[in-house]
Amino acid sequence: MRWWQSIRWRLALGSMVIALLATALLTIAALLAISYYYTNDQQARLQIFASDSTQAISAKYAVPTTITNSSLRKAAVSTFGNKLVVGKPGVVLTGKGEEYLVVVYGLYVEPAYPGVRSLGAGNPITPVVQGVIKAQHLKADDGYTRIRTALLLALQQGQATTGQLTQGNPVLPPRSFVVQPIIINDQNGVLLRVGALVVMPRYSAENTVPLFVQTVGEAVLISSLFVALVAALLAIVFSRTITRPLAKLTSASRVMASGDYKAHVVVTSSGEIGELAHSFNEMATQLGRDVEELHAQELWRRELIMSITHDLATPLTAIAGLGESLVDGVTQSREDYEATGRIIVRETLRLRRLVKDLHVMAKVEAGALQPQRKEVRLAALVDEVLAVLAPEFERADVEPLNTVPFILSTMQADPDMLTRVFTNLCDNALRHTPTGGRVTVAAVQQQNMLVVSVSDTGEGIPPEAVGRVFERFYRADSARQSTMGGSGLGLAIVRAIIEAHGGKAWAENNPVAGVSILFTLPVEEVSLQETQPMHLLLAKGQKKR
Repeated sequence: MRWWQSIRWRLALGSMVIALLATALLTIAALLAISYYYTNDQQARLQIFASDSTQAISAKYAVPTTITNSSLRKAAVSTFGNKLVVGKPGVVLTGKGEEYLVVVYGLYVEPAYPGVRSLGAGNPITPVVQGVIKAQHLKADDGYTRIRTALLLALQQGQATTGQLTQGNPVLPPRSFVVQPIIINDQNGVLLRVGALVVMPRYSAENTVPLFVQTVGEAVLISSLFVALVAALLAIVFSRTITRPLAKLTSASRVMASGDYKAHVVVTSSGEIGELAHSFNEMATQLGRDVEELHAQELWRRELIMSITHDLATPLTAIAGLGESLVDGVTQSREDYEATGRIIVRETLRLRRLVKDLHVMAKVEAGALQPQRKEVRLAALVDEVLAVLAPEFERADVEPLNTVPFILSTMQADPDMLTRVFTNLCDNALRHTPTGGRVTVAAVQQQNMLVVSVSDTGEGIPPEAVGRVFERFYRADSARQSTMGGSGLGLAIVRAIIEAHGGKAWAENNPVAGVSILFTLPVEEVSLQETQPMHLLLAKGQKKR
């Protein structure tokens, strides 16, 4: 990646450009404001100077019988004599240190002060005398044409004029001028126009910018450059506060892409970057859990395949062997035929149960397990299940016991699903109950829930496995299960069916021996009996039976 493609430098350069543009705009605005206010202030000072000067010339003017330039020149020399800059005719130094270019014209637009003879070829007042008065080729928008027009207005109509020689720009302010008529009182008290005064700021050929504007402009430009430099440095530093957490996120994402989902980002900044880092960490944690779950699911599926292969192989082998014996004529008596048939039916039913378990789990995973609710009386349903499983109990020499009270309230439930629940629980209890043991089904109503238990007198469940027996494909003792059969789906199916009915299922080790698988089911009527510990309620139900 090129350096200019980095978001860090893009942010830095973008911030620098924006800062420079803002600084340039502020600089231009400041220079324009300085030029505007300086021009207005300069025009006001020029007007005051011109007004004071014309009054002083009028006061010192010797009223002759005829108006002449000589009297006007004497009055002007008397007025500006102590203010002239040595060696610079027509340049007057004010009390504030400003130099003004001053020209006094007679009534016939002839220069009276300073005289033409006193001017050199390179004198700055030459353009005023020669260019304004004598040149006839000036353009209409030329500054000196405006002075000529103002002079005619002052001499002919006595009108004072303030104008500009140049329009100016953000760097160079406009050059202003003032034309003021010179008016005196004659011996009869009549006002007479004897001349006109032209005043403008004097700029040397080397320096056409006023010193004040030049000084302030330089200060503004230097300040602007300093501000732009500081803004650029701050932009670089600020961009690092954004790009550094992003770099950490990029590095962590690469680690995650390599398969390590334990990568986390430590970011101390707040705001959107902090929220992004927090979300990234949560995503990494969730992905790690999902991957672990997928690995566990894969292991469980492998175990399922191994278990199903074993569970399918055993009955299929038995059925195949018995079928061959029938074909070969090994079985001769009717009793042998009946025994063989019973074994074949038993193994076939075992295969059918396994297929049904797989079908139910497929529906659970697809979220398609929907109970078809009907009115069910639990005691009668348990009797039917135990009647079907009676041969299995008889063959294992285990006593089934139904202690569910017949007077319990009916419930709205799916009878086929509940049959599957009790079949799986009783079959599971039967496999774990030794010869001479007992499997007990009990139920008690507690408020608006029916608490049902299926208990055995087996060896129990290891404490660390009590909370996991309902997980799919989980077996507390894999070695023992492989010899006893079972796909590891029975209890998972039980929990799925119970939760679909609005209840919950859990397992408890009995105080003496064996395990109790308990679950709850909602009932139609609400019992008024007090809430008591679970084992006491179940014990009361067994005594009633």
